[in-house]
Amino acid sequence: MLIKSDLNCDIGCVRQNNEDIVLLGGELFRDKAQGCDFEIDDTTRFAAIVADGMGGHNGGEVASEFATQFFCDFVLNLPDGLSAEELTEQIKEWTEKAHRNILEQGYRAPDYEGMGTTFCGLLFYGGSVLALNIGDSRLYRFRNGILRQISTDHSMRELTGDQTLPVNQIYNSLGAGATAFVEIKELTGQLYDDDLFLICSDGLCDMISDEEIEQLLSDEPSAGKLVEAARKAGGKDNISVVLLQLKETGEK
Repeated sequence: MLIKSDLNCDIGCVRQNNEDIVLLGGELFRDKAQGCDFEIDDTTRFAAIVADGMGGHNGGEVASEFATQFFCDFVLNLPDGLSAEELTEQIKEWTEKAHRNILEQGYRAPDYEGMGTTFCGLLFYGGSVLALNIGDSRLYRFRNGILRQISTDHSMRELTGDQTLPVNQIYNSLGAGATAFVEIKELTGQLYDDDLFLICSDGLCDMISDEEIEQLLSDEPSAGKLVEAARKAGGKDNISVVLLQLKETGEK
């Protein structure tokens, strides 16, 4: 399988610094746009993650970068041949360690106290494909012209159904709060040729609606076009967009 990727991590129009970061194929990206292709087979380990940091003086940048680098190292060091259950358990253990480490960094440095980060994306490992989510960054699948959200927002608005609550009030993140948990969804065997996955921070989906995203992807799948639309709508937060289009090997 070939994965054609397109990413854009943008500061937006209001914020003075970019607390978002993208992990894609072993590299971290912030304030950058890039496209590249990846070959995926049953031995490949590949992660595509968006992390949206928050809290403290530059603490959000620290938390999001730590989480993505820590996960990159975790993926590289995973043993071969893990079962689905063993892989899930390893990811849960990683989540606890990452959460605890970010908390401890906040305790040691007062400027970073209360920092945390969301964490959302896809992991390919040994033929398995998992969707991972902590917080309110989002994973969507665009198939046959229809956009569907795969992740569930860990926000108080989503939990309670109270639309008057602030959209960015979340109850689950790495580093902020007493505990953190990871939502894991099995996608193995559910991928089709030409599927397009969108991973984004709330700087995109708080600025433009799912209907607008769907239309933009129908017109031209482009991370840059999505970021441009979010900026035109106000760009009140950092905006990170990753597009992953799946192609059977040999297709262009």
